Amino acid sequence: MAVVEHIIVTGGSRSGKSEWAEQLTTEGALDDPICYVAPGINYPDDTNWQLRLEKHRQRRPQHWRLEEITDAFLLPRLLTSGSSYANYENSWLLIDSLGSWVALGLELSEHDWLGLQAEFIAALEARCKSVVLVAEEVGWGVIPHTALGRLFRDRLGSLSRACARKCSESWLVCMGQALPLHMLARAVELSN
Repeated sequence: MAVVEHIIVTGGSRSGKSEWAEQLTTEGALDDPICYVAPGINYPDDTNWQLRLEKHRQRRPQHWRLEEITDAFLLPRLLTSGSSYANYENSWLLIDSLGSWVALGLELSEHDWLGLQAEFIAALEARCKSVVLVAEEVGWGVIPHTALGRLFRDRLGSLSRACARKCSESWLVCMGQALPLHMLARAVELSN
């Protein structure tokens, strides 16, 4: 059995991370089917949000499948074969984005969130086809002044770090330039 290689792409807002993730998915999947996984809330009344979604839709090839996830508990199941999403077990998955998934789970207790995150990481590890993850880089700005903002930043940072440990490639995209962190960087020792 071939080794499954997952990829994580991170970067700031409008950095080009989604475009780079789409390019990596297209190049890696070759003839395999691709499913674009969009966790998050649609916000149908938010015109600006709908314009952003439309730009993503127009950029993606028509033959890619789309799976919108609006329940935080469904994303780990999508990665797991034998679930109701078994039709995706032979597809490459592009999950854009982890930040949108974290936002879906902000109301969960710390205990429940950590359990869901562990379930997601285990499903990623067990997956037989590659997954490309997109994660917003939110820790470079000021500390958010609200508790909810700090919770989002901390959960996304921890999740991104945990996912990166399971990925063979880690990319940082800044100003439309992609840097291969897996080739340039040295892993930081984890503290308890």
